Amino acid sequence: MRIRGFLITLAAALLPAGAGAQTATAPAAPAASAPATAAATATAAPAPWSGSFDLGVRNTSTSGDAARYERYRDLGSGLFLEDARLSREQGNWLLDLGAEHAGRRDQRYTGSVERPGKLKAAFMWDQIPMLLSNSTRTLFTGIGTGVLSVDDALQAQVQAVPSRLAAIFQQNATTFETRTARKIGEGAFEYLANRALTLSGHVRRTNRSGTIPFGGSFGHSSLVELPAPTDHDLTEVDAGAEYLRGPMLLRAGYTGSWFHNNVTSIAFDNPFLATDGLTSSSRGRIALAPSNSFIGVNGFASVKLPRRSRLSAYVSTGTLKDAGDPIIPQTINSANVTLPLARSTVDGEARTSSVNVTFVSRPSRVLDVNVRYRIYDYDNRTPEFLMSQRVAYDNAPSLVNPPIPTEAYGVIRHTLDADVRLIPVGGLTAGVGFTRIDEERTHRIYESTTDDVVRLTVDRVSTDWFTLRTKYEHGQRRGKGIEEGERELAAIGEQPGMRHFDIAPRNRDRVTILGAITPVADMAITASVAAGKDDYLQSLFGLRDNTHRVYTSGLDLTPTEHIILSTSYSFERYNALSRSRQANPGVQFTDPSRNWATDATDRVHSVVASAEVNRIAEKLNLRFGYDFSKARALYQYTTGAVVDRTLPEEVVVPTTLPTPTGLPPTLSQLGRGTMDATYAVTSRVSLGVSWWHEEYRVQDFTLDADANPDLARGQALLMGYLYRPYTANTVWGRLIYAW
Repeated sequence: MRIRGFLITLAAALLPAGAGAQTATAPAAPAASAPATAAATATAAPAPWSGSFDLGVRNTSTSGDAARYERYRDLGSGLFLEDARLSREQGNWLLDLGAEHAGRRDQRYTGSVERPGKLKAAFMWDQIPMLLSNSTRTLFTGIGTGVLSVDDALQAQVQAVPSRLAAIFQQNATTFETRTARKIGEGAFEYLANRALTLSGHVRRTNRSGTIPFGGSFGHSSLVELPAPTDHDLTEVDAGAEYLRGPMLLRAGYTGSWFHNNVTSIAFDNPFLATDGLTSSSRGRIALAPSNSFIGVNGFASVKLPRRSRLSAYVSTGTLKDAGDPIIPQTINSANVTLPLARSTVDGEARTSSVNVTFVSRPSRVLDVNVRYRIYDYDNRTPEFLMSQRVAYDNAPSLVNPPIPTEAYGVIRHTLDADVRLIPVGGLTAGVGFTRIDEERTHRIYESTTDDVVRLTVDRVSTDWFTLRTKYEHGQRRGKGIEEGERELAAIGEQPGMRHFDIAPRNRDRVTILGAITPVADMAITASVAAGKDDYLQSLFGLRDNTHRVYTSGLDLTPTEHIILSTSYSFERYNALSRSRQANPGVQFTDPSRNWATDATDRVHSVVASAEVNRIAEKLNLRFGYDFSKARALYQYTTGAVVDRTLPEEVVVPTTLPTPTGLPPTLSQLGRGTMDATYAVTSRVSLGVSWWHEEYRVQDFTLDADANPDLARGQALLMGYLYRPYTANTVWGRLIYAW
């Protein structure tokens, strides 16, 4: 029913082409064989429409988490129009129209018109669903709005008898779908005014609406999951002009982006408390993303130089501003009175600028040079905001004396890349490269960081039976100004030995090897190895090191012209060690005997296999596919003796913490099998049958159903967005018509 209107329109569009096909006695001769005369062109009949469509009926059955099976797609039962294509050539114009999943939540429509050498124009309409859960439950009303309420009588019952929460939830919670829909419309054109000048433009409009899970809290001991509204629009515009004359290429452009959020905050009731108090609140409030805009201009110039060289430069500048949305009040608790805010709006503003310079050269047959330099500046100009009062979780306000100013984060980044390759005879190449990244960041524990990377490559690429690619990288990142950063960490109650992994000093080593062997024409064997390690040298706490290993192998066979076989296997292993300290302010804060660590290991096995058997009796095509992935993770908490390097002489300090209880391993396993058969009834008509089968299994000690048997317990109220297994089958009956 949802696609009836589209099918009627499609049938009407096809009628002229069908009538023409009935009266024609022979196919038209190719254009290349017709006499190239003006008279012949003037009297030639318009070319007929050509195209295809793939439609039929579909049935989907699922046990378990049906929402996860259809997370970003619509596989609902009923009629479907999987694909439709129309194209026509009229004179010097080409027209193409397309539709995918018409009438469904994941539908997509495209179109283009082109006059080669003069004009290109295209449009697209796309819908991307995201179905998170069709079984979530909540006590809140007002889903989809910025005000979420719990019935006053229910709040009063839980406040009077907290143990009644679970029963009240079971009796009064409503079930709803947690989903969003992203709708995208865009158009683009390219106009060749003359041989030298090209104008182009692109407009894209995106709307996202629906509901997503969100976290709310009224203190460290309470947890509330909220159905947060999502309703925002994004408009993006790009326009440019390009001029090409001789060795010179010039380009100028404009870009604009406007984000508008229709819901910029959520107010929600406290399910555990019905009345406001000086140290507790019956309601909470959370800010969402503010509306904002970005406008920029850019320019590009490129000139061809002697000895097969080219120099290019790109410059851009832009301004980012918020839309002036008011700052939400410090609290929604009616029992508390707060000081006036320093100002009513954020007045957020930042300037961006970047310069890219590239030089590429092939001065000789055996030498290849590529050098790139980039500077990027994010200049945050948001006025300083003095915070003289803090309100946590809508509870009692506390004075901040002296007032704390906000920190306008900014960054200036310089990047230099240089690569040189030698290409001797025989398909062997060897290269060396260097990258240097200098960053200056405001309000981070390092004033600046420098990252130096050296890479070596050796490749053997030729047309014979063997191909090999190798690369080795060694990187060193170092920081300056940590002394002041450690003092700032201590001032806010953080461990001075804490390091943030994105800027912390570290050594990095990586190696990649890719190979392919083709012993005979119908066989290809591939294999690859990738390994690496990051060692964070000064990170007493935080991420200490991580390693990865990736192994893959594959086999492709074509034993006959009708049979194609392919299979591959990969294994991935990731390990990360993080350190921390169980301590409260005071003596424990500096006690190394309370150190502990988390050793996390992830392992993933993946298998992909496919088989095609085509043109069986010149009529039947069969395709089979199988994908399987199994991921396991283990988190081991460890304690033990540590070396205290803060003393004049290193001392081994035994742990004073109890032996931690181990956590069970996690499991995420997905298997998917597909089968597709098409039978050619005539040269234009085919019948098809398709089948998908998927099985998902999961074990997670925090987010699966076993870990959360009760959505309402103590001071926790969840919605039921959990990791749940499923088994699903989808069967298609298809009619494919092409003309």
